[in-house]
Amino acid sequence: MVRKATGALVLAATLAIYLLAAMPVAAAVVKTYNPPDAKKNLLLIGFGEFTMHMLSVDGNVRAFEDGNSWLKKDFTANYRTSLFADGNLNKWFTINGTAVVDSRIDDEYRTADPSIFRLKMSMKSTEPLWDGWRFTGQGIYDPQRIWEFENLDYRLLTQPQRPSQLELMARLESDKHGYIEGGSLRPSFKNTVFTLNQRSLFGAHADLTGGPVEVEGVGGKLEGKTYREGTVNGIRADGTAGPYDLLNAPVIRGSEQIKIETRDRFDQSTVLSSRLLTRDIDYSIDYLRGRIILNMPVASESISSDPNFIVIIYDYERTTNDDLAGGRVSLTPVSNINGGFSYLHRFIDANATGVGVEEPQNLTGGDMTLKADKIGTGYVEFARSDNPDTGKSCDAFRAGFASNINDRLSLNGEFQRIQDQFRSFTNSDLDPVKNQQRLHFGSTYNLSSRQSVTGGYSDIRGIDSNGQYNSYAGLRDENIYSIGYKNAFAEGFAFSLGGEKRTVKDRSDISHENNTQDRGIADISGHKGKLGLLGEFSYGVHYELIDFTNKTSAGPANALTNQGAISVTTSPVNAVRLEVIQKMRVRRNKDLKSYDQREDGSFGNLRIKPFTTLATLFTAEYHRLTTPGNGIQLWQSDPNQIEWSGTGAVEYLPLRSLKVVGKAGRHELQHWAVDSISRSAENFTLGQITYFATHHLSVSGETEFRRTAEYHPAFSHSDIWDLGTRLNWNRDRLTDFTVGMIRRREVQSLPPTPREISVSYILLLNGSMSLGKGFFARAAFKDILLRQALDDEKSLSEFEIGYEGQRWYRASIGYERIENETTLYPDRYYRGQGPFIRLSGKF
Repeated sequence: MVRKATGALVLAATLAIYLLAAMPVAAAVVKTYNPPDAKKNLLLIGFGEFTMHMLSVDGNVRAFEDGNSWLKKDFTANYRTSLFADGNLNKWFTINGTAVVDSRIDDEYRTADPSIFRLKMSMKSTEPLWDGWRFTGQGIYDPQRIWEFENLDYRLLTQPQRPSQLELMARLESDKHGYIEGGSLRPSFKNTVFTLNQRSLFGAHADLTGGPVEVEGVGGKLEGKTYREGTVNGIRADGTAGPYDLLNAPVIRGSEQIKIETRDRFDQSTVLSSRLLTRDIDYSIDYLRGRIILNMPVASESISSDPNFIVIIYDYERTTNDDLAGGRVSLTPVSNINGGFSYLHRFIDANATGVGVEEPQNLTGGDMTLKADKIGTGYVEFARSDNPDTGKSCDAFRAGFASNINDRLSLNGEFQRIQDQFRSFTNSDLDPVKNQQRLHFGSTYNLSSRQSVTGGYSDIRGIDSNGQYNSYAGLRDENIYSIGYKNAFAEGFAFSLGGEKRTVKDRSDISHENNTQDRGIADISGHKGKLGLLGEFSYGVHYELIDFTNKTSAGPANALTNQGAISVTTSPVNAVRLEVIQKMRVRRNKDLKSYDQREDGSFGNLRIKPFTTLATLFTAEYHRLTTPGNGIQLWQSDPNQIEWSGTGAVEYLPLRSLKVVGKAGRHELQHWAVDSISRSAENFTLGQITYFATHHLSVSGETEFRRTAEYHPAFSHSDIWDLGTRLNWNRDRLTDFTVGMIRRREVQSLPPTPREISVSYILLLNGSMSLGKGFFARAAFKDILLRQALDDEKSLSEFEIGYEGQRWYRASIGYERIENETTLYPDRYYRGQGPFIRLSGKF
C-alpha cells in the first residue's frame, strides 16, 4: 500500500500542476506548442474530487474497517484526480490518453458501461532528450474488483468493496545503451528460462549495455503469486464449456493465461500441441469468484484419442507481498557468443497469506548462447534454488541446438533436467516437466516441396521417486523412437505414415515395470470446395495399430490394439456447419486370446445461423466401454462404463431492441462394477434477456442454475439457482435510476443429513436527479431481505444533495450508513454511519 500511495501522490502532484496551469482558460484547448510542422495542439481536460467522511462505528470496528477498506472510524479522506489529454505537451513530449489517481471507487462512475474504469495514459518524447536517450511512459488504471457483467453475484452490486489499482510504468531507452524502466512490470532476464521470466512486480528493471558488457538489474515488491492449474492433476476437458472453478480467488485482473493443451495419452507430461485463448472472444472470466466459462466447448480428446486439458495460469492476491532484488551480468566477447550469470534474492514477508507454488529465497543461474552463421544456434543454462523451509538446494539445467544444415535438412536437439523441488521466479510453466530428465533429438528432410521425412528420439527419465510432480513410485525411464513420412501431392488431398517404438522401465526395480510398445500410424485428409448437396466438404481418416508387450509378471496384459477414427465436416449451406467424428478402439489380450476392452466414441458439432439475428451451437460426446470377449458385434451390449456430455447455446435478436442468450450443458458418467454401480452428473444452465426500450432505458433479467448430483448408492445433490433482474434508466450523468433484485436458492441433500434449503434476496436501488438551477440529489440503497447462508451480508444506504457550477466546481453533503448484521457470525456485527462532504473541480 505504501508504494501505491507514493505513486498516487507523485501523479496527483503532476496532475495538480496541469490543473493550475490550465484553470484560467477553463475547458478551452491549451496551445502549448505549435511548431512549423503543425504537430497536434494539446487538448487538456481535468477533474478532481475530495471526500471527507465522519463516521461513528458500533460493534466490531476491526470488521468494519476490513470490510470497507476505504473507510476508517471517526474520520477518513478519499480523493480522485484525473487528466484527459491528447497532443504535444511541449517541444519534447507528446501525451495521449487518460490518467486517473483514485483512493477508492465511489458511486460517481456507476454506469452500465464498465469501460470508464479502464483508463490509461501514455507519454513519449518526440526527439531524444540527451545522447540518444528517449522517454516513454504509461499509466493504467483498473480496479481489482470491477462491476462484473459475466456473473450474477456481482453484476448488480453497485458498490465495489476494494480500492482501485493504479499501475504506472516509465522507461528511458537508448538504441546504444539499453533501457531503464520502473513501475508495474513483468520483467524477464535475457536468454533465461529458469531465473526471471514475466514475474509480476512493482519496482524497477534495467538492461544496460556498454561495449561487450551487459548488466540487468531488478528490484521491487512481488505482486501476488502465480498459480498454474491443469498441470499436475489437470483440468481435463469433458466436452462442455464449463464453468471451471479455480482454487484461488480473487484473481488479479488481466494476469490469466488460458491454453488448450493436447497431451500424449501414453505420457501426459509431454505436450503435443498448445493453443492460447483470448479473453472475451474464447472465454469469459469472473475475477472475483475465480470462475471461467468457455465460449466454445472443448472436446475431451483429439481425433487420435490424445486427451485435451484446459491449462490456466494466473496471479492471485495476497495480503502482503515479498520483495525481490537481483541482477544478471553478461559478456559478449565476440558477436556470436554471449554468456551470463544471474542472482536473485527474495526478502520474505512472514505475514503474507495465500497458497500456490512457493518461490525460492535465493536463486543463482548461468547461461551461454552461441550463434554460427549458416549452421544454427546453441544454448546452455543452469540454475540453482533453495527452499527456505527445508534449506535444500535444487537444480535445473537445459542445453540445446537448432541447425539448418542446408535448404532441405534441419536438426534440433535439447537436454533438460529439472529437480522436483526446483523453484524459480517465472509463470510456473515448468511444472509439467519437473522431476524429470528429458533428452530429445529430431530431424526433418524435405524430399520436395510437398514431401518430407521426419525422425526423432526421446529419453524421459524420472529423478525422484514419489515426487510432488510426476509422482511415479519408482524411477521411470522411457525411450521413444519415431519416424514419419508426409505427402501432399495433390490439391486438397494429403496422407502421412508414421512408426513409433516406446520402451518403459523402472530403473529402481525392473520387475515393477518393463514393457515395449510398437505403433504404426496412418492419416488421410482432404477437402472439396463443393461436393453436391454436401456443399463444402472435408474429411479425415486416422488409424493406429498398437502392439504392447509386458515383460513382467504384474501390470497391463500383452495386447494388440486396433484404433480408428473418421471425421466428416460439411457446410451444405452458408448458415449450417456440421462436424461428426466416429471412433472405435478394440484391444485383444494376447495371453487370453480374447478381446478384453472396446471403446466407441461419437462426437458431433452443429452450428446453425439461419438469420443474421439468430445463431445456435450444439455439441455432443458419447463414450462407451465394453468387454466384448471373443465376439465383436457392430454394437456391443452390456457396457461397463458410459460417459456423455452435451452443450447448447443460442443467441437471438428478435427485435432491434431485444436480445436473448441461452446456454446449457450436462456431463454424466455411469460406471458398472462387479458388485456396484455409480452415476454422477453435472448440469449448468444460463439464460439472459435484455430489452432496450429506448437509448436511455433498458431492462434485463438473468437466471443461472447449477446442479452437482450423485445417484448411487443414494441420490444426493447440491443446487444453486440464481434469478436476477435489473431496470436501468440513464438520461445523463446526473439523471439516472437503477433498481435490481437477486434471488438465490440453495439446496443441499446429502443423506443421511436432512435436506437443507436457503433462500436469499438482495435488493439494490440507486439513482440521481437534477433539481434545477444547478442543484442535484443522489441516493443508493442495498439491503439483504433474508439472511441465510450468504457470504456478503452487508447492507448500505446513502443520500447526497449538492450544487454544481456551470463551469468548474461542484459541492455536496450527504449521509451514509453501512451495516453488517450477520446471523452466522454475531461477533462480526458492525454499523457505521455519519455525514460526508464532497468537493469536486473540473476544467
